[in-house]
Amino acid sequence: MAFSISAVYAGFFILAVLLVWKRLNRNGLPLPPGPKGYPLIGSLLDFPSSQAWLTFAEWSKKWGPITSVNVMGQLFVIIDDPSVAVEILDKRGSTYADRPEMPMASLCGWGSALSNLHYGSRFREYRKLIGHMIGTKGNMVKFYPAEEYQSTMFLKRVMDKPTHLDEATRKTAGAMVLQITYGYLIKEEGSDPLVDLADRAVLQFSIVVTPGMFLVDVLPWLKYVPSWFPGAGFKRIAAEYRKNCEDLADVPFAWVQEQLARGEARPSYTANLLQDKDISEDRIHEIKWSAASFYGAGADTTVSVVYAYFLAVTLHPHVQQKAHEEIERVVGRERLPSFADRDDLPFVEAVCKELLRWLPIVPLAVPHRVLRDDTYKGYAIPEGTYVIPNVWKFLHDPAVYKDPMVFNPDRFMGPNPEMHPAEYCFGFGRRVCPGSHLADVSIWINVAKSIAGFQVSPTIGPDGMPILPPVETVGDIIARPKPFVCDVKPRTPQVPKIVAEYLATHDA
Repeated sequence: MAFSISAVYAGFFILAVLLVWKRLNRNGLPLPPGPKGYPLIGSLLDFPSSQAWLTFAEWSKKWGPITSVNVMGQLFVIIDDPSVAVEILDKRGSTYADRPEMPMASLCGWGSALSNLHYGSRFREYRKLIGHMIGTKGNMVKFYPAEEYQSTMFLKRVMDKPTHLDEATRKTAGAMVLQITYGYLIKEEGSDPLVDLADRAVLQFSIVVTPGMFLVDVLPWLKYVPSWFPGAGFKRIAAEYRKNCEDLADVPFAWVQEQLARGEARPSYTANLLQDKDISEDRIHEIKWSAASFYGAGADTTVSVVYAYFLAVTLHPHVQQKAHEEIERVVGRERLPSFADRDDLPFVEAVCKELLRWLPIVPLAVPHRVLRDDTYKGYAIPEGTYVIPNVWKFLHDPAVYKDPMVFNPDRFMGPNPEMHPAEYCFGFGRRVCPGSHLADVSIWINVAKSIAGFQVSPTIGPDGMPILPPVETVGDIIARPKPFVCDVKPRTPQVPKIVAEYLATHDA
């Protein structure tokens, strides 16, 4: 009697699950508590496919700060307490420094990006290259002029099209990081092709690294089935996404090479690293993909937080009023704030901290993969486990942040401020974001100038009542506020003139 292809696949699947299950229990210690699941499929039906941080936070109420869930033989450990994350991911960093294989992300071309690299020499080299450029606060000073210019351009972009706030935010974030990474100045009229490319690629990245989104990530052998095979629609998606991913790395890199050949390259991360005459093919690969990683992550961070600022002050006008009063005292009305004012604007600083906490950019960190068997307080954490810190839960824990669902910058003011969210929102251990200092200065200058430049208020609907947008996000790995409407006007009559004079006397 002949066996069908599906029966063979089913047999291999059952064998694989049994072998994995045996491996998960080989040291005799219990796994962290969690949903029990069903034979073979484990807790596949319980595993959330969107906004998983909310489900995981609910699990922590029942099972505690560390939970485990088996999804078709793959063990996930969820951390809902920052002290556990520090103990495991920071203090035992070498054990938890790897990334899962993520077959769908690899099929889409993201296997060469820093966020998805396995722990090893290439990963360390990427981080070294990026760290040399932006790894300290001191490194960022040389980028202040570009940050100042692009944040002022942001005010102009919003004033030119006040109903296209999302577009202006994305364009400014893209312009800033493109300038630093490649020396590229974006096209102001209409959309810019590189900004649009990055937006598409980063959105697709967020989709393909979401745990549970694609069955091939749970059953990696599916990547070998032909694209016509039933259930292999992910291969058609991967072909489309791969083109955008590769273009994100190749297109701006080729542009820099062309500029260098002409002797017209502006100083940038990529141009500076390509100055070596005897550069190897391996080195070119490292420069190209570290630059793509740098750009993709940096742009999206600023977009999410700056856009969240406008949502926050639309809903909380008293916060905007208090920020305006501080700007009036320190900066006045004859100029815009600069980095030189930062130490004198503590409430503006508190607003930026609260934006990071209120709607965290990465609610769930990209999973860490355990490199060798480990234990934590009597629980087994086997080799190959995917460990996910629930950053959203850390930043909305009522034991740490009073009334955590409320947007309240005052929590960071006074002699006893609450925990700085940057402790959690840029990752852990050897996977901590190397661009956190760039994110810090980009967020601060854009928020500070937005406070100084604009009066934000709810849009009035046809019924004469203000339209109050809901606090909702889109995206699962990288989250940003759901598109909303608000009214944005210059805060004072001087603002348009100040912006125009600055741009007329400064270069990008």
